Amino acid sequence: MKTFLFASLFLGFSSIVLGSDQLTNSSRIIQKAKNECASFDGGEFNATEGAITSYDFTGDGQPEEVVDASQFSCSSAASMWGGSGGTFLWVVVEGKAYEFLVHKWRVVDVDGQKVLLLAVHSSECSETIGPCYRALVWGDGFRTTR
Repeated sequence: MKTFLFASLFLGFSSIVLGSDQLTNSSRIIQKAKNECASFDGGEFNATEGAITSYDFTGDGQPEEVVDASQFSCSSAASMWGGSGGTFLWVVVEGKAYEFLVHKWRVVDVDGQKVLLLAVHSSECSETIGPCYRALVWGDGFRTTR
């Protein structure tokens, strides 16, 4: 109940303060998820307080938002935002949402540079089954090595 209230208050407050035309991308992502849930057999959307976190990927001193769909639930659907390939993760940088499909994720600091580590489906690394990770850093867009 607390997490549903958090998501509802966040969305309601964002709509009132910003107006529907000026919702942040993270607010739009949450609102879209809420609408998708409601449209599937009248489901009730839930998001934990950890659904949106902030990290400074660009190094400009302003944090970017990370929206983690693994923190969402819908009463009428077991896996609305993910499956065996992973769960959706969005990173909003400079007004643009970058979308990833991940099993787990973490942000680490390497000499002051924020690195986004993604545990992804093994098919992104090779044709064999096993662990697969991507490391992304910001440099006028996310850059990665595979």
